[in-house]
Amino acid sequence: KLFLFIVMCCIASVTTFAQENKWGAGINIGYGTDISKPFIGVRAQYDIIEQLSIAPSFNYYFKTSEDIGYGEEIDYNYWDINVDLHWNVLHGESFKLYPLVGLTYMHGKASYEGESETDGWVGANVGVGAQLNLGTNWCVGVEAKYQIIEGGQFVPLATIMYRF
Repeated sequence: KLFLFIVMCCIASVTTFAQENKWGAGINIGYGTDISKPFIGVRAQYDIIEQLSIAPSFNYYFKTSEDIGYGEEIDYNYWDINVDLHWNVLHGESFKLYPLVGLTYMHGKASYEGESETDGWVGANVGVGAQLNLGTNWCVGVEAKYQIIEGGQFVPLATIMYRF
């Protein structure tokens, strides 16, 4: 009987855990001030507990070209990967306000006349954000964070996510 009771408690706790913690997936749009270009990206979010969420994302910055004279250009491509931890300081049924900290990897590539050079930078993110639930499955959010990497950059962004 004790074993059966323990098994029932474990099943109940797993079921409760699965109902309270939600996944989300969505799209980011934003701007990187050091790169001076907008980006579009994808994001996932998992609520570890009510007060903590983890949010990995991938962002692709729109390609830029720089005229170096004589009709020649250098093309620049950038993307970044982020994993941020949100501390949901203020949270309710329809909203969350949070500071965030995380890690980032920025990748850059410069191309000129068939030749290219790439570089990557590892850094940290620090910022704040807010999320507003639109019904039971949709939410929108905004964030403002600073990427502490070589040169550093301020990154404001907006996101829309489907929560399941």
